[in-house]
Amino acid sequence: MQTWTPEEIEQFRKDNKLSRRALGELLGVTGNCIYQWERGLREPSKTTKILLSRIEQELKGKKKQKGKVGEKKHGKK
Repeated sequence: MQTWTPEEIEQFRKDNKLSRRALGELLGVTGNCIYQWERGLREPSKTTKILLSRIEQELKGKKKQKGKVGEKKHGKK
């Protein structure tokens, strides 16, 4: 399981163009809670870290699928 440091949480959120509020909604917490994690004031629970990892995998899978669709559309004949 990924450790999810404050820096990793913030980078994950920014890489996926999510606001703190949007990420919080996915995880069932407030945007303020995300802020506290990103600043190292609080730490996500083990369950939340697992959920973060699953969301990360899901988003990576969607990006790969999107790339494959683009390859077919713009690929060579």
